[in-house]
Amino acid sequence: MKAGGPVVRSSRCSRFRHRTATMATILLIDEDHRYRRLLGDQLTRFGHLVTEIALHESGRTLSDLTCHTHRRPDVVIVDPVVPAVDGLLLMRLLCVASRRPVLAHSIRSIDDDVVRMLRAGADGFLPKPCPPAVVDASVRALLRRVPPAPPPAPSEVGALRIDVAGRSVSVDGRPVALTRTEFELLAYLAEHPGRVVPRSQLRTRIRAEGLPSAASLDVLLSRLRRKLGERSTGTKYLHTARGRGVSLRPVPAREQITQTSGSDAAR
Repeated sequence: MKAGGPVVRSSRCSRFRHRTATMATILLIDEDHRYRRLLGDQLTRFGHLVTEIALHESGRTLSDLTCHTHRRPDVVIVDPVVPAVDGLLLMRLLCVASRRPVLAHSIRSIDDDVVRMLRAGADGFLPKPCPPAVVDASVRALLRRVPPAPPPAPSEVGALRIDVAGRSVSVDGRPVALTRTEFELLAYLAEHPGRVVPRSQLRTRIRAEGLPSAASLDVLLSRLRRKLGERSTGTKYLHTARGRGVSLRPVPAREQITQTSGSDAAR
């Protein structure tokens, strides 16, 4: 697995799902790829949905968190102590942008370092390494004190409207019936409007719905395009970047005219 870019881990992908777990969405930010992957895997076994990312790549995540159409995590876990990076500043920005509980998790556990992390905005501290059960219990303790993360605002891409809270999709005001997997894929793309989302991330996100292969993703995208009214001669919303991934964005007016002209000529 590549170290770069966010990685999504779901408890539905795990054979070890905790029987009594109530899934929370966790944003895990840590520069140590090996430890980040290990902790992410362990937290999914307790029923959580974990998105993991390196601290030095968290700038785009900060931008996403300020977007009103982006799904906010229930809890952020971050190790802010990284050489050559002002991790405490990044943690302050995370606290402001996410408006969610932030748990500092670091090997730097001397009193002065812990005090600086808490003063920078962390709602709690756990030393690293820490038993996964303790991390899970700390996450649940934080969530008992705060309400769940609010749903994102409806997203509009041209005539396409995606309402995550209401779990509805419409085009030009007409409802579009989608399966659960189709909706989750479209909603995930809507969290990153205009940005190319790698196919590996899309596969990971929908694997919980039983579609583990690239072929299944292609079939799913084809069904979505058809239901959203896209023709084989042109694209309205779902754009494929060959070798990179898929983006959700409206077609510029000039490009729409070109596509329409090509379609008319084909007739």
